Amino acid sequence: MSHEFARKCLYLLIGVGLCACHASQTDEDTGDNIQEVVTPVKVAAVHIGSIADQISLNAVATYLKKNNLKANVNGYLVSVQASLGLPVKAGQPLFVIQTKEARAVDVLADSLPAGLLPYRNNVVIRASQNGFVSQLYHQTGDYVTDGEPLCDISDQNSFAFLLQVPFEWASDVHPGQHCALQLPDGSTLAAQVAYQMPMVDPNAQTQQFVLKVHNSRNLPENLVARATLVRHVYPHALLLPRTAILTNEEQNSFWVMKVINDSTAVRVPVQPGIQQDSVVQVVSPLFHPGDRVVTVGNYGLPDTARIRIIP
Repeated sequence: MSHEFARKCLYLLIGVGLCACHASQTDEDTGDNIQEVVTPVKVAAVHIGSIADQISLNAVATYLKKNNLKANVNGYLVSVQASLGLPVKAGQPLFVIQTKEARAVDVLADSLPAGLLPYRNNVVIRASQNGFVSQLYHQTGDYVTDGEPLCDISDQNSFAFLLQVPFEWASDVHPGQHCALQLPDGSTLAAQVAYQMPMVDPNAQTQQFVLKVHNSRNLPENLVARATLVRHVYPHALLLPRTAILTNEEQNSFWVMKVINDSTAVRVPVQPGIQQDSVVQVVSPLFHPGDRVVTVGNYGLPDTARIRIIP
């Protein structure tokens, strides 16, 4: 009986050992079959270049000089040669006024003595300057009084854009500074800051600057353009492609995936600076020209990721 029991125990131990060996071999085979994830990426080199800190603000077209043409007698407008929007030249007749006295003399002309006939002459109001009619207040047949406005003539040479600058940025804008004006049709005009207005809008707390353009192309008044001015230029900035910068959902943490060899990229926190077009300035840490960062395929990469650089 004891020999039979001993034989059964021996068989049991041999079976347990065989199972253990098979399990160990299976685990080793499984570990050998696990393949490391390699992500195909594109990279770009860090480089040193010039980048500008710019501000972009609205500017409104206007004519700074407008002459208000007024009647100099009481009477009736018998002729109006002024038309809204049409150009005029200095000395050009625009209005003809017939006074009450002239109208009365004209009715009784055949029965009046010759000495009163000069009163039949009408009064001609002429343009005081070159420009165009921006406002027209009266038409033929209207009765006007002495000093009453007849029309406004905008001086073509006074065309400018008024730039609205927040007061905290006013110190960054100065006379003589060049800027670019982008019009609603996509075209661009070169402009220059002429001077600043000595007042601040009480509601918006903005200060006006006058921009002179070199070629106004007879632009209409109240046209809104986008003015871009350079606040400061950094000639030796470390620049990265914008696609290399990654951030979290709160956008308060930024990093790049730096390539340390042809097969590994590590996560490096960065402090971005000025962004312009497709490049971003990196304030810290200090990269060296030629250091490479991942620009495509970097989203979701863990720290110390295995990569494969593709063209």
